Amino acid sequence: MTGGLMSTNQHIDLHLHTTASDGRLTPAELVLAARQLKLTLIAITDHDTTAGIPEAQAIAKGNPVIIPGIELSTADNGHDVHLLGYFIDLDYAGLQDSLRDFRDARDNRARRIVNRLDELNLPITWEQVAKVANGGAIGRPHIAQAMVQAGHVRNVSEAFEKYLYTGGPAYIARKRLTPEQGVALIHDAGGVAILAHPGLVTDYESLVIRLVPAGLDGVEIMHPKNTAEIRARLWELAEDYHLIPTGGSDFHNEERGPIASEVPPAGCVERLQAQAQRYRRQSG
Repeated sequence: MTGGLMSTNQHIDLHLHTTASDGRLTPAELVLAARQLKLTLIAITDHDTTAGIPEAQAIAKGNPVIIPGIELSTADNGHDVHLLGYFIDLDYAGLQDSLRDFRDARDNRARRIVNRLDELNLPITWEQVAKVANGGAIGRPHIAQAMVQAGHVRNVSEAFEKYLYTGGPAYIARKRLTPEQGVALIHDAGGVAILAHPGLVTDYESLVIRLVPAGLDGVEIMHPKNTAEIRARLWELAEDYHLIPTGGSDFHNEERGPIASEVPPAGCVERLQAQAQRYRRQSG
């Protein structure tokens, strides 16, 4: 684990994606972009994979410091619930085995969506989708981009609004962990579990209260999709249930918002690290 982490909060971003999942920048490009912005500490939190972290750490060499993270996909009553894991052990076999199973399930689901689109007279090929993903874990955003390239829709938003939304004509469900199972998996990997972008979660308040006994460690308050009202309520929940408040840009590409567009709450990195250290001592 990285030694004591102290940094000015304006120079931190705790929620970043690379081409290892559905980000536009490679791990190397993300490191260079963070340096240009004079960031001193970042967390790479790709969807259901840690593949981009070793490359980024090797290139960064501590400038910036990189917290090993993940954004874990879970589902609750058919609704997406994402959990951020910080300071995870990349070598923990249980985590990597689970992620491998997730990727296999994701690929199988993506292939079924491609077949469904063909049935809807919206043909794209698996090769097109794989090229868009560029080696990353294939998901609906990549399929949407392939649909744009094929001329079926004008943009990614239209692909989701018309075809790929949950329950849509081309939607295929896949088996996923419950949020409670996701929290447990992050803890097993020595990490700290945070509810990602609560503003996108159906009835986030009830979910937070439900997950506290399961070991939820914190909530992502500073996020582009959290309104001022949601942020205010999340601060209250964090205070009431002793949760760690976090924040980050959720950077995928410039169109969705720039790196470091959100400033995490003061002291959250130190609290995340201290909690991770407690989990490591308990498991050791």
